[in-house]
Amino acid sequence: MIGPILAVTLSVPNIQLSENVYSKFLGYETIERGELSKEVASIWNTPLAVGKKYILMQPESGEPVYLRFIESPNVKPQHTLNTFGWNAIELHAKDVDKIPSMLDEEYFEIISLPRNLSSSDDIKAMQVLGPSKELIYFTTVKNPAFGLGAAKSFIDRVFIVINAGKTMQSHLNFYKEQLQLEVSEPQKVRMSALNKIINRNPEDKHLLATAKVGDGFVIELDEYPEETILRKYEIGDIPPGISIVTFGIENIDNFPLPSVSSSEKLSGKLYQDKKSALIIGPNNEWIEIIEN
Repeated sequence: MIGPILAVTLSVPNIQLSENVYSKFLGYETIERGELSKEVASIWNTPLAVGKKYILMQPESGEPVYLRFIESPNVKPQHTLNTFGWNAIELHAKDVDKIPSMLDEEYFEIISLPRNLSSSDDIKAMQVLGPSKELIYFTTVKNPAFGLGAAKSFIDRVFIVINAGKTMQSHLNFYKEQLQLEVSEPQKVRMSALNKIINRNPEDKHLLATAKVGDGFVIELDEYPEETILRKYEIGDIPPGISIVTFGIENIDNFPLPSVSSSEKLSGKLYQDKKSALIIGPNNEWIEIIEN
């Protein structure tokens, strides 16, 4: 129904800092910059976002999966792991073991050093907080049979986005039943980064399922602890941190759920004069869809 992932939007306090850090350390290149238009803000129903500076960055590989940074000076650099919604991005990496020594501790806080997943030795990942305290996974996928793709540059595109939910059932009702995505059977797995940031036992396990959203792209659906809260933001503005995940869709007019609004055409590298719309998920995650 939706997929692949086209972009992830982050609301950050200092767009120049984000640009410098992602360019210098992660090899991303800015391919577009500007100010958010009234047309985009109208689709999102965010009049307070009109005129905010944004940049669109692309991985060194040239893969058309973008990071869009929007400058929100009032947003404090803080992790959002205690809130529901989009909470992390996962980037392909050729050799995750080499990454810790490359990252400047002034801009990155290492949460977990490279470690095989509790469910597989064929995937090795580490987690860091970026310059605005956004959670980033760097992951080396060793086995192509997983269908997740692999890094074409040393650090490459987003291939997984992580969604925190109140209950696993809320995820399943929306992504499996309503969006008709292929969703794996939920299982309990170790979540090192989450446990460390919210002061849990590092080996604590939480329910996790995955939803396929196109070839080589996945939404990770996590059930978060009961103390998790809704993310706070000003009505009429975008959420802080990882604000929006943008997906392609074959035919926007056949989408089964009501959207905030839609538009015939939006200009720019991401929209390419195609129809787009915004949907709010069950855990207040913002889902943007653009017609392929």
